[in-house]
Amino acid sequence: MAWFVIFACTVFGLYFWREHRIQQQDLESASSPRRTGERYIGQVLTLSEGLQNGTGRVKLGQHRWTLRGPNVPAGSRVRITGVDGTVLIVDRLPG
Repeated sequence: MAWFVIFACTVFGLYFWREHRIQQQDLESASSPRRTGERYIGQVLTLSEGLQNGTGRVKLGQHRWTLRGPNVPAGSRVRITGVDGTVLIVDRLPG
């Protein structure tokens, strides 16, 4: 009986460890749905609406994203430098 319990615990432990590893690989993948904003890092945008009080919105692909960065007028060019959850962080480009 003891051998059966040890065997069952080992099988369940390996199963849950494997599921955990698969989940971690999905989170680390650049194409993970939870990391969609990271694919836009480095992209240059021309804003149709300016950033006021450090925030604004832009449509990229099929999603509307919230932007955070310096106050800039509409028509300004910005570069996406980071992601904070569902907020894209931008910096003003010179010129």
